[in-house]
Amino acid sequence: MVVGCQKYYFALQNGETWSSSDCTKETCENGKVIISHVSCLPASVPVCINGYTPVKVYDKTGCCFQYQCRCVCTSCGSHYITFDGQFYRFQKNCTYVLIKETVARYDFKVLIDKENCGLFGTSTCTKALRVYYKNYEIILTQRRGPRIVNMAFVNGTQVGSTYCNDDFLITSTTIMLRLEIPKIEAVVTFKMLLFSIELPFSLFHGNTEGQCGVCDNNRENECRLPNGSIHPSCPKMANDWRVKDKTKPYCDNPPPEPTTQPPTTPTVPCTPAICEIIMSNVFKECHKKIAPQAYYQACKSDVCRSPNTNVGCTSLEAYALLCNDASVCVEWRNVTNGQCEYKCPENKVYNPCGPTVEPTCNARKGKGKDKGSSNKFMEGCFCPEGMTRFSSATDVCVSACCSGPRGKPQQIGDKWISDCQQCVCDENSLSAVCEPLVCPTQEPVKCTKEGEVLVSRQDGCCPKSTCTNFSKDPCENCHCTGKQDPSSKLNIIKCSKKQCVSCQEGYTYVEHPGQCCGSCVQSSCIIRTPGISTPIVLKVSKIQNEELQKRLEHKPRYKSEYYLY
Repeated sequence: MVVGCQKYYFALQNGETWSSSDCTKETCENGKVIISHVSCLPASVPVCINGYTPVKVYDKTGCCFQYQCRCVCTSCGSHYITFDGQFYRFQKNCTYVLIKETVARYDFKVLIDKENCGLFGTSTCTKALRVYYKNYEIILTQRRGPRIVNMAFVNGTQVGSTYCNDDFLITSTTIMLRLEIPKIEAVVTFKMLLFSIELPFSLFHGNTEGQCGVCDNNRENECRLPNGSIHPSCPKMANDWRVKDKTKPYCDNPPPEPTTQPPTTPTVPCTPAICEIIMSNVFKECHKKIAPQAYYQACKSDVCRSPNTNVGCTSLEAYALLCNDASVCVEWRNVTNGQCEYKCPENKVYNPCGPTVEPTCNARKGKGKDKGSSNKFMEGCFCPEGMTRFSSATDVCVSACCSGPRGKPQQIGDKWISDCQQCVCDENSLSAVCEPLVCPTQEPVKCTKEGEVLVSRQDGCCPKSTCTNFSKDPCENCHCTGKQDPSSKLNIIKCSKKQCVSCQEGYTYVEHPGQCCGSCVQSSCIIRTPGISTPIVLKVSKIQNEELQKRLEHKPRYKSEYYLY
């Protein structure tokens, strides 16, 4: 009899198999649950023609992996090293396609904007990298001056030194800029004299073209032209990837390439000491992961052409960048006898192997999304030990993560009021500690003036009692309504004029200064006769009225006797 299995609250059939979360699978066999490890295909190690050590790439389950080559394209000065390790020198000053998908899959493209630089403008430098991804245009560049400043733009708007959204992350370490696009595992690093772009072999294998070549571990097709054919010369190929740039009209009709080569002169052996550092034990651990020959060759090419040996620093910097990205920390500047020394701003310290994303107070509090590659390093200027960068939008280093009014950093012991709470930058927690504000006790207020009433209203965070005139006009009748004034937070007072007496016919209303109401003064003759309820009113002149008053002072002999004029 075949017996099934019971798994938690589920009845399972004999022979049924399911996966567990720890790379094991469970099978029901005759009433018993048999646990076994997930079987994976053998992982062969390829030989990567670009000299990089293959990396492990796990499948979606995270249980099985295969080895794949790394697709890394770099440049130091005018020297290019393609995805498959092809080294060539290219010195033009237009805008070119660096990387483009042969078949559009991820909406990803990189252009390189080059310009003349150097003491006499005879060399070319990378002015900017323009990265296009989805509907974004991301520009990485640097502003020259007494101190070089990193700048990043997203769709034409400059963003802070650290910028993050759901699609990509931009970080800066003063020395260089770094762009990470997690979904396609792309990493772009930029400095004026060098750049590095890494794409995953699994996503871009055989689907790239441009000055960086084809990511396919085959150097034979690196010099691919826009029409798909292969050119024997990579520098000639690189020039064909020129794109129209309205800021460079001189690139629209470039001069023809010379057909004859200049005569070569016998080369004098040149082994600059600064270039030998790349091949020395200083980079010994990195040699195991990244072949140094191309960077050594680029260094010699630059130094031997220039009277300034400091130009070799670019090749060392480019190689050290790749070492850091391969999790190999190399402290190389201190062995160049000051030739490649880098001075950081006064509030920062140099670190050859700092984090790809510098920690900030927001990230410490769990409010930041800026998480970089934790197992990689990045050279740059960082906050001194014991201090933290206040936020990704500022380069201020603080000893305590206290955010005061308007988001400004506060020092230990500083006090302030925020949202009706008394806050202090606490020396123990190194953060802001806030408690409800304690309001001072107010002396009793007595309202003694006529028309005053005692009211209580908010004065900032605390209630305050004051005397308020209930009615400003003694001739008004006022009452307190149930509606509240939004500005004073007091109930609205509604007032209306007092109603004075109305005068009967024959009388005139006369106001009295200083009094709310006047009185009625007779201004006409009023005749009342027996048997008639309605009096007779006769208007008289002022003179007649005065004479009438005199006559009426005498008592009449009969009730019906009147003197009329």
